[in-house]
Amino acid sequence: MRFRFATIIGVLALLIFSCSSSSENESGSEGKLLQEFHFEVVDSIKVDALEVLVALDYNSENDTYLLKQQREGIIYLIDSKGKILDTRDLGGEGPNQAGTFMEGQFAGSEGYVFKELSPTMDFHEYDLDFQKVKVHPGAAVGLNALVINYYRQTFDFLTMNGSPYLIGEEINGYEAGEINGEKIGAEFYDKATSGFLLNLSNDSLQRINLFAEDWKPRLEKNWIGNSLPSITYDSKSQTAFVLPSKGSQLSVFSVNSGGLELKESIELVHPDREGAIANANQDGLTYPGFDDVRNLGEYQVVSFNTSMPEDVLSGIKAKAGEEYYRDPEYRQALETYRKERYILIKEGKQVGIVNGGPEEGRINLGLPDGTVLVKAADGEVERDYNLFYRMRVVEK
Repeated sequence: MRFRFATIIGVLALLIFSCSSSSENESGSEGKLLQEFHFEVVDSIKVDALEVLVALDYNSENDTYLLKQQREGIIYLIDSKGKILDTRDLGGEGPNQAGTFMEGQFAGSEGYVFKELSPTMDFHEYDLDFQKVKVHPGAAVGLNALVINYYRQTFDFLTMNGSPYLIGEEINGYEAGEINGEKIGAEFYDKATSGFLLNLSNDSLQRINLFAEDWKPRLEKNWIGNSLPSITYDSKSQTAFVLPSKGSQLSVFSVNSGGLELKESIELVHPDREGAIANANQDGLTYPGFDDVRNLGEYQVVSFNTSMPEDVLSGIKAKAGEEYYRDPEYRQALETYRKERYILIKEGKQVGIVNGGPEEGRINLGLPDGTVLVKAADGEVERDYNLFYRMRVVEK
């Protein structure tokens, strides 16, 4: 009996130890996923220009930045110290202009590409002296939706097998009248080609479905709204990171001249998204939807805003009517509830979070050395120059 009693005690002790170890391991694993980081200033760049500028791209080969007047078509080329090297007015309908445009990229070391804001969203290619080389067909099939965001790019330049390409997203890249999620439901995720790969050598355009086959709403045939993905490209690994606005998955694709091949999907977690369930009818303000993924050297940074309680938004709408967005109570609710949050990815795994954007301003660009370029916030004293901070994410 003593032997049997001792054996039972030993088994119980082993069970307790195993459960304890399992719990600690799970807790430790979650702790790594939610390790807090924050933004830290590394350097600053002062540009002597009175107009409001935004950064479009960075060229690591010659350490230069491509900037643009926020609301006009004037381009600035500056060095890493903020010295203006060149400035050109490319906005307009002249033979050497690109119409109205918000986005632009360095085309490697050969020149520049700007995306025209039009029903076709064509791409205007320029040489190093800002002389137009060619206009390439865009991926849009009609202007059904329009999003203006001065602080993000919807395409990237890359080279494969010696040929120049553009890879990106185009919210007007499919026939919305035929591929309408409100009518066809989750079948939308099988048909909406909101991605593209454009060969600049011969203008061949591949339309790409950016919804990964293992993305849960597509896999489970669950319609939760358009949820059109954003995409960013990492030239070092020739990898594209694709992020639908709803759900909780970041898809990782290898990129080749034939298109995209799914490598893996990463489940994203954050305490402020816990319990969030996406559906097709909710107001975007009441769901912590993703708004962008940026490549940041060794990191990828996923961003979202925390949600506003449904009862708060419903109350404001009931009181203020159709123009509720003009109501001071609405603006106060935005400030109270909608907070910036970031999730950090490294080597295909979530490695941490950042609770809050840089206090110094707004993230403008991800840079290949692992830093971000932040446009300084407006201060109490009006500046007669533009200020950018270069910042990095570090553990708290």
